[in-house]
Formats: sequence, C-alpha cells, structure tokens
Amino acid sequence: MRTRYYFLLAVFGAVTLLWAAYLFSIQMLDPFNFSGERRIRYIPKKEILIPRRGAILDAKGNLLVSSVSYYQVDVDRAAVAAWVKRDNKNLDETFATIAKLISANSSLSYEAILKRLNLGNKNSSIQISNKISEAELDKIIKDFKAKGIPGLSHSFASMKRIYSKDILAARVLGSVREVSDGYDLATDSRSLYKLSGICGIESTYDKLLSGNYGWREIVLDANRQRVPYPDLHEKKPEHGKNLWLTIDANVQEIVENALYEGLVKYSAANAGAVVMDPKTGRILAMAGVSADDKADDPGMVRVKSNIPVSFMFEPGSTMKPLTMLVAVENKLVRPTETIPSGRYQAGRRVISDTHFYGDLTPRDIIVKSSNVGIAKIAERIGAVKLYEKFISFGFGQKSALNLFGESSGIFAKLQNWDGYTLHSVSFGQAISTTAVQLAAAYSAIANGGKLMKPIIVDSIRDDNGKIVEQFEPAVLRNVSTPAATDTLRSYIQGVVDYGTARHIKMDYIRLGGKTGTAQKNVIGTKGYSSGKYNSVFVGMFPIEDPQMVIVVFYDEPAYGYHYGSTSSAPTFKKIVENILFMPDCKILPYNDRLMQTSLKMPKLTGMSLYQAENTLTRYGFLYKVEGPDSASVVVDQFPKEGVSVDRNHPITLKIGNSGHKNKLVITQGSMPNLVGLTLREAMQRAAKEGVGIKIKGSGIVRSQSVLPGSRIIKGSFCYLEASL
Repeated sequence: MRTRYYFLLAVFGAVTLLWAAYLFSIQMLDPFNFSGERRIRYIPKKEILIPRRGAILDAKGNLLVSSVSYYQVDVDRAAVAAWVKRDNKNLDETFATIAKLISANSSLSYEAILKRLNLGNKNSSIQISNKISEAELDKIIKDFKAKGIPGLSHSFASMKRIYSKDILAARVLGSVREVSDGYDLATDSRSLYKLSGICGIESTYDKLLSGNYGWREIVLDANRQRVPYPDLHEKKPEHGKNLWLTIDANVQEIVENALYEGLVKYSAANAGAVVMDPKTGRILAMAGVSADDKADDPGMVRVKSNIPVSFMFEPGSTMKPLTMLVAVENKLVRPTETIPSGRYQAGRRVISDTHFYGDLTPRDIIVKSSNVGIAKIAERIGAVKLYEKFISFGFGQKSALNLFGESSGIFAKLQNWDGYTLHSVSFGQAISTTAVQLAAAYSAIANGGKLMKPIIVDSIRDDNGKIVEQFEPAVLRNVSTPAATDTLRSYIQGVVDYGTARHIKMDYIRLGGKTGTAQKNVIGTKGYSSGKYNSVFVGMFPIEDPQMVIVVFYDEPAYGYHYGSTSSAPTFKKIVENILFMPDCKILPYNDRLMQTSLKMPKLTGMSLYQAENTLTRYGFLYKVEGPDSASVVVDQFPKEGVSVDRNHPITLKIGNSGHKNKLVITQGSMPNLVGLTLREAMQRAAKEGVGIKIKGSGIVRSQSVLPGSRIIKGSFCYLEASL
C-alpha cells in the first residue's frame, strides 16, 4: 500500500515538474513565438480618415460646388441573431424592423434591404449599400441605438462633387476624378482615396481643396470586428479649404444666356466673354460656350477647355485703340491733325480700308476703324516702342490667373518681326490673344493706365467662415498715363456714339468700346482663311468712370454676322442691359433704372378683354382679370390711363358685360402658376387649362404674362420668359 502511495506521488510530482517546465518555457523562452502573435493582436491598427473636399462659392456666398461623402453600411447578421436569441425575439421580424429603419432614413427601398438581409448565410455579415450619405448615416445610427439593435457597421466608401448651378460656369470650375490605390493591408482601408482636380479651378487649387488625411487607432477581434479599447489615439482629418470666387453667379448667368442665344442667332461654333472690374482686376464673369454644350452631359462640359483663357484669336481692330494710346502718350499725334486714309502702299504691301474715308483725325481713325490711318500712326511709333508697350500690356504672356489650360497667346519676339509685322500688329493681325488678356489691357484704359493683376479667387476660408487668405487688388505695372487714357476713352466713346457700334448706343448710360473682325489664320501657314472669322467687341461702361470692362467674341459666326458690329456688339449691349437691371446693381441709380422700365398705361377701358390682353402683352405688362365669368369688355383698369408704371407692376382689369352678341368665351378656370417649371412641364399644365403659350428663351420659366389666378379666355395666349 505504501509502495503504491509513493509511486503515485512520484508520478504526480514528475507531471507537475514537467508542466511547470513547459509553462516556464512558454512564458520565458517563447519557442512558438506567441509574444509576437500577442503583440499583433493587441497593437492597434490605423484607419485612415478621408478629408472632405472644400466647397467653391461665388462672390456673394452662393454655393457653386460642394462635396457629399458616401458610406458603406453593413449588418452583422450573426450579432443580430445572437441578440434575438438572448432577448427571445423573432429574427424575421427583426430583419423587417431593420429594413424599415434603413429605408426610412435613405433612398433605399424596404423590399431591396429585406432581400439583402435574407440573402445567403444568415450568420454572415452582409453589405446593405455603399451609397449612404453622411446625413442618412447619422439618422440610421441614431435609430439603431434607440432600438438597441446591434450589428451595424459602416465605413467610408466614396465622395461626390455636387454642382449646384448645373452647367453654369462649368468650364471655369472644372472637374474631378476619383483617385485610390485600392485596399491597403497596412491600414486596413482605402487609404489613398481622394477626389483630384483634373481641370479648371478644381485643378488649379487642387491642393487647397483636397485637405489632409487623418487617422485613428482601432482594435479588431478575431472576427475582425472593432472592439472598445482604452487610450486609442486619433488625428482628425484637415478638411479642404473653401474658395470664394470673385465671380457673381447672377452676372455669370446673364453672360452665358446671352452667349447661348448668340450661338444660335449667329450660327457660331464657340463663344466667350469676360466681365472684369477695371479698378480691382476682379473677374465678375468668365464664360465660354459651344453650340453642343446644352446637349452634352454636364460632366463632359466641365472637362472642356476654358475658352476665355485657352482659346487664342487675332483681336483685329480691337488693337487699334491700344496702338493709338502709345502715340497719344508719347505725343506723336495731335488731336486736330488729319491723316489720309483709303489706300496705302507700305513697301511691297498695299493696306486698304473697307471704305474711303478721306482725311481722318486720330479720333476718327478709331471711330471709323481705319487700317491705313493706324498703320501710319504705327510707323511714327516704331517697332521697338510698340513691341515694348504691347509686352507691358501682357500680350504673349500668361496672365497672373494661373488657371488650368491657360494660353500665353502668340506675339513674336521683336527680332523675328519682318517688314509686315509693324503694320499688321497695329490693327490686330500677326498677334493672337485671349479674352482675359484683352480685358486686362482695356481695363488699363478704363482705370487711368494701371495694369491690374486679374483675380478670380477672392479669398480662401475654413469651414467656420474664417478667412485664411484674402487676395487684394494689385497693380502689376503702370502702362500709361491718366491723360492719355482719358483721351482714348473719348475716342472709343465715339465708336458707340457715331462709329461702327452706333447701333448699340443707349440713352441712359454712356458706353465706349471697339469692334473687331479678324480672318482666322490657316494653321501651319501665314495665310488666312477666306470664309472663317472671329468677331470681337471690347467695351466699358459708364465711359466717364468705367465700372466694368466686357470682352465678347464669337468663333466662326455665319457670314454677315462675322463683323464685330453685327454679332459681338449686340451681345455686349444685351449683357449690359441685363446687368444694369439686376436688383442689386449700383452702377445706375434706381430712379434712372425705373425711368427706363416705366411705361405709361394705355387706355384699355371699352376694349374687349382679348384686345386688352394683347395690348398689355405687347408692352410686356403683367396683369390679372376680375369680374363675372360671362363678361367680355374692360369696364375699368388699375392703374388708370396715362399713369407711369413699372412694367413688372401687376395691372388689374375689371370686366363687365358687353352688348355685343358675339361674346368671348371665358372658361371656368384660372391661370396656373407656371413660374419655376421647365418649359415641357409648363406646356403640359397650360394645355390642361386650354391656354396657348408663346415662349421666349429656354430652360426654366422665370415669368408669365398672365398672372396666376386670372380667369382664362378660350384661345388666349400667355407669354412665358424662360432661362437656365
């Protein structure tokens, strides 16, 4: 018995010693490298946090471009099943609750979510969607927590740029593309995902808009689910800065609508315009459009070239005032002297004018746009002086805008000038420029001789609206004197008052400008195309103290419209008129604007309602009709006959019965409100009410001649004005 006892004691003692030795080796010697596995298990991984790309706003804070982040939402069905089992619930009912919860807070349908939840193995994690916005995700998380349902997980998926104004300023703003190197094992995420600018302002200011990545430490369990862990570190992402542009979205819309209308009217291939504040260099609008832009996908339009900075064209006669400025500044011409025009033999070259003008003063050389006159002036200036002055104006160089795709233009170095170059350059041949360069040069005429640095970004701000960097107006150099530029402004005022642009003269504001017509150069040669032209107009207003300089040009307009006077100048006038009548425009005093928009009320009493409506529509008045349905004659009107009324002031017509047998039929119904609808929607609504409509413009209905709620006459018309 004792022998057995000692035997068992020896056996258990040996086993204990062996076990202790084994544990010692595991703990101290680590033959299986468990410590490494343990470190891997408990060392947090880093999850990359994606910064939000900055927004782009116009000068008044209207949002032009913003970003929306999308997240992937997954449901761990095993965790849900365990929760259901523990709380004695029904799994199918819980899945239905989850589907209702997610569908109520997102654009996903209840049926689609429920189908995903019941797909395949119900003990696995399932992706519900990777297009859940940040706002939707917050609501989903909140509702999951409120109901205590486990298993919800989410991760960043993608980001999308939202262009609030559709294709307004599309080529200026540019576009972005997704950049990602895929799944990164080290950080367990798509660490390098971002939106990268590929053109336009999105590209030029990509670094500022992109922001900087952040990170946070996470610990995962054996099922790769995140677990709570103390003292984890985090660095928040630095979101991209917001750009406040100098562009005014309202002015931009006016300019683009005018150019689109011109493209159709003049059958041009492309058109461009720049509106600049000559005193500060701030660009208030920059527009470039092509005939097919409205038909193309908006994303395709945004990657097209920014025409005002990339498209080069010969400026034609718009260079003549700049040439004359050099002569006036250096006192090479006298205001009263006369110079012969018509035809001039310059060496082996013959320079001719389109008409025979006889002897011209310097002012009339500009007003009549004489090639011969300005060529003779250029000879007085000389090649060196003219070249240096045009270089100082910025020709042949990129502007300080530094926008993506900007061209420097073409201006040959002085040593490469031949015997024809001096004369050619003086009237806008043998030189190519961009609309921005031309606007900056004319701004120097407008502001007294200072070449301003063009500005398109007003400030850089953070998410709290705090200004990080403000871009102030800067004078690049003085290119002329106030006395010389005052003289040139009087010359270009003559162009509008009685010269080549006299048809755009306005009674209530004085304009100045210069028309230009240039044959297009045949690529690869020194020759010119016989049937392709660029038409240009550069103008400023009011001429006594210019507040805006506007460049308008058309590429390859139809013959007859290829002159700057027949296409670009009328578009300039349309832009100026619409800018002046903007509600917040301070260039023209309100009373002066009111006088231009006021009309005297015609006599309407005694007319048939149909005649009265036609009269009001012809004058552009808005109106409403009051009176019995069977009535057909206007018995009273407000305001009364002869009273001056703003055309936007609603007119009231009171109707009564007439003694005529043939009465106009008034339907039982009222005029619907069509403002804000697309033209297609407006036509459908009007058709239902039996109202004929006549349309001016395209896009969204902005106004209607018959006020909403007015009675409808069968067969009558409502005039709609629409714009984008």
